[in-house]
Amino acid sequence: MLRRESADKIPSRKDLYMKSVQRTVIWMGKKQESVDDVPCGNTIALVSLDQFITKNATLTNEKEVDACPIWAMKFSVSPVVSVVVQCKVASHLPKLVEGLKRLAKSDPMVLCSIEESGEHIIAGAGELHLEISLKDLQEDFMGGAEIIVSPLVVSFRR
Repeated sequence: MLRRESADKIPSRKDLYMKSVQRTVIWMGKKQESVDDVPCGNTIALVSLDQFITKNATLTNEKEVDACPIWAMKFSVSPVVSVVVQCKVASHLPKLVEGLKRLAKSDPMVLCSIEESGEHIIAGAGELHLEISLKDLQEDFMGGAEIIVSPLVVSFRR
């Protein structure tokens, strides 16, 4: 059982999904090993749940009644550096949109949004964080499709 959580609201039944995990894997450097069960204290990857989880969720078995929700992590920094990204080739726009969704899922500190003007905005916690996020977007999530990146915009907050 999978329940998507939000720190701003109490979960409702519409956030409840009953899904099976295809595989449980342990990552060891560059390789992974499938396992049937894992003792407490290990970090694992669950294959087939990525379309139902956005940043955080609570996982339980379907018979569990008292599951403790896993809330969103609180960070001492916020995304203050942003750029506008667009495709070099217009036909790669679906790759960009899907890549932005995957990037936002993979990094809890990245904010991806679309302005009313249609611009795709990526915000990160700093210049290096944004640089790494853009590299991941282009190479890992868009399959190497080329993008155009605007100059950095820094938000000043009090």
